[in-house]
Amino acid sequence: MMKHAVRTVLVMFALFSLFSLFSCSGENLELKVKARLDGQPAAEAKVTVDKEEQGLTGTDGVFSKIIKRKPGVEVEVIVSKEMPGYRIQPWKGTFVVKLPKSGTVDVYAFDAELAATRYITISATDRSGPVADATVKVAGKEVGKTDAQGVFVYEYKTLPKSGADLTVTKSGYATWRKTGKLEPGQKIEATLSKRVIVTISTLMEEYGQSSGIPGIAVNINDKEVGKTDAKGVLIYKYDGEAGKKVPLTLSAPGYIPETWKTSVVLGGEVSIQRYFYPTTPRSIRTGIYRFVSNTASVDLKDVLSQTEASVAAQLFKYSCFREVPSQTLQAEMKQAKLSIEKITATGWHDTPLKKTVDMIIVGSVAKDEKGFLIETKFYASGGKLILSQMVRAKSASDINSAAKETANAVLDRFPFEGTVVSSEGERYRINLGKSGYRITKGTDFVLMAPRLSETGKVSGYRETGRLRVKKAEESASWTEVEELKKDERITVGDRVVRRIYREGEEEASRNTFILSAKGGLPPDALPLAAVNIYVNDEWLGSTGADGKAEVPIRLNKSFTLMLYRHGYQQVTEKLKVEKSKDVREFVLAVNNAIFKIDSEPSSADVFVDGEKIGQTPILDGKPVTLGFHTVKVSVGGDFRDWEEVVEFSKKEENRTGDRKIVLPKDFLKIGQRAQQKGDIEGAIQAYKSTEKGHPDYSESHHRLAQIYLDEKGDYDAATREFENVLSLPENQQLIYKQFSVAFMNLGHAYYEKGNALVQKDKEGAAQNFAKAIQNLQVAKQNTRFFPNVHYDEAVHDTYYYTALSYHKLYLITRKNNLLSSANFAWREYFDFFPRKLEGSSTFEKTREGAQKYWDQIKHL
Repeated sequence: MMKHAVRTVLVMFALFSLFSLFSCSGENLELKVKARLDGQPAAEAKVTVDKEEQGLTGTDGVFSKIIKRKPGVEVEVIVSKEMPGYRIQPWKGTFVVKLPKSGTVDVYAFDAELAATRYITISATDRSGPVADATVKVAGKEVGKTDAQGVFVYEYKTLPKSGADLTVTKSGYATWRKTGKLEPGQKIEATLSKRVIVTISTLMEEYGQSSGIPGIAVNINDKEVGKTDAKGVLIYKYDGEAGKKVPLTLSAPGYIPETWKTSVVLGGEVSIQRYFYPTTPRSIRTGIYRFVSNTASVDLKDVLSQTEASVAAQLFKYSCFREVPSQTLQAEMKQAKLSIEKITATGWHDTPLKKTVDMIIVGSVAKDEKGFLIETKFYASGGKLILSQMVRAKSASDINSAAKETANAVLDRFPFEGTVVSSEGERYRINLGKSGYRITKGTDFVLMAPRLSETGKVSGYRETGRLRVKKAEESASWTEVEELKKDERITVGDRVVRRIYREGEEEASRNTFILSAKGGLPPDALPLAAVNIYVNDEWLGSTGADGKAEVPIRLNKSFTLMLYRHGYQQVTEKLKVEKSKDVREFVLAVNNAIFKIDSEPSSADVFVDGEKIGQTPILDGKPVTLGFHTVKVSVGGDFRDWEEVVEFSKKEENRTGDRKIVLPKDFLKIGQRAQQKGDIEGAIQAYKSTEKGHPDYSESHHRLAQIYLDEKGDYDAATREFENVLSLPENQQLIYKQFSVAFMNLGHAYYEKGNALVQKDKEGAAQNFAKAIQNLQVAKQNTRFFPNVHYDEAVHDTYYYTALSYHKLYLITRKNNLLSSANFAWREYFDFFPRKLEGSSTFEKTREGAQKYWDQIKHL
């Protein structure tokens, strides 16, 4: 028993001794650290264990080392790294050493993800030294201000691959800008210039669209500094002392006001904007959309065509209306995705179409036992029906006479707008006269005073009185005050609108009857809006949304009432109203067509004016009212939607069989998808597959040409495809104005083609430079139509490649006239260098190269 106890004590003592031995010397363990920074291996990161440096990670970011530590001890591991331009937060971790297993070395492994921010240092200076309190912006967002030493340290985590747009601004200085990639730790010197930049913009508002006025003389500090350019802009650079207050005068002969004066403080960037208004009235840009049949049982195709041509011939011989060709109007409506229903309901004032047309004419022809009934409606850009005229033609041979009657009636009743341009005592001269406007003695005008903003832009008008013409001249008329509201006065620039006086107007203003119009078949007839009301052949207005209207009349006097709305049968009645506010109800029977449609592929959704009517095939047909309707067929996937304005003028509109709708492949979508994946060959194949007649032919081949030019460097293919696009009449004539930039791209391609031939074929190079100039000149005349995306880059390239082409053509030919053209082109390049590109590293390098080119020939 005693021996056993002693043996037990000895064993325990031995174990204790062994544990003490381990405790004193520690055990071997392997420490493994994998350090990463921004997802990448972090080489040369320092590993510290319990405040003692152990070593650095390798190129793979891995550190491994055998160290000794006692079991049960907590060990601290720190991984840190220093890099220029980086602020890296050290990684910290701990672990407790475990008891070892016999004959093994435990491994302790860690993933150390290091968090880092980058920084750059911006130093703002001018000629005298550091500039404090300058604002620093990145991508247009303020990130801080420079300190007393003109220094600001910008910290960031990531930037776009394309880099950043960096600006430094301070009052009294021109904006400093740098765009492009930034390197961590980079020191950027922002040298600010006290040069003052004054930008003068002269504008006029024509039909609700603002546009620049070229040729306005600008005088600053009693010195003429130049005239506004084609966009109505002049940029004046002043290198003198900042903070000086000087007078500024704009001289605009032929406009109101003729002279405008103000004063400006020359400091930093100064922007002056001023509106002027022409003393000569502008012609109303008018487009005839179409005339459409309102009698389903009769083929009126030839009559409609004759009517449209006759109305155009009679109307546009007057200077007050300027024709917008129907083809142009319809093409731009299609491009803007505007249906005639939307135009006549809400207008086009807030759409791109307002740049092209001010008034749209829509016509309708109905056949009855007395011949043809022709309605011509005039819509303003706000969607308001401002005039409607109804005439009758006994036969097709009388249509031209009916059109002449329409034009004469319009000229006699149209609410022409003019301006008070001068005064003499109690007489006021307006800019409307006999020529083109048929103004005569006794014509009345409503007088309205404009509300002007600080820039001189008209924000609205208020009615102030009435003028009456006392003497009408060819291009102007003299008027006198017929009525003027209290405390109002007449000034040059006031607006006048012709007022039409109707027989019995005073009595009619007191007596009316309530007209209620319904459409359809009783008892299902519903209130019908937009029904035109004619009393004794004179248009008095239209019914409202509730199908009702108050019609002014003379009591107990017979009159002829006609109600007309396209898609419905007209109503004509002889009436006599004996009591004011009497209610009269009328029902217009609907004129429907049956619409049958099929498509390839089938199962496509069919929409009429945005309302789904079913899926193809629709063989039994759906009722659709006569007139123009927007039909859309959509199946999705890689097929393009089909959308067209369809005229429903017959009892049946059949789009099945040989006339079924074939949906084209959407090669734009397919090509763009391939480009996004980096599959250039796939994109080329998709765009090449778009054949002539395909609705996306122009855009597809324009993109194809750009790939050949920018990605493949195949200038022959690029010029061929750009010319394919511009060979189409609608693009050559700039009906689709976005393709104006194609002239710039074609000119660029011809320049590159010529440049590649300079060493081996000088004659061929010269021919290509000449073609480049020809196309770039067209582009330069149409820069206002360039797409907004990359607009400034496109303008820059237009002037740049024009100058380069003249320059190199001169070097080949040594002709003096080309030397003069090259010098002028380089001057234009620097004069019209887009301000938004100033500070861009890419374009600044281009400008530096351009200066070297110009220096080669400037003094020859």
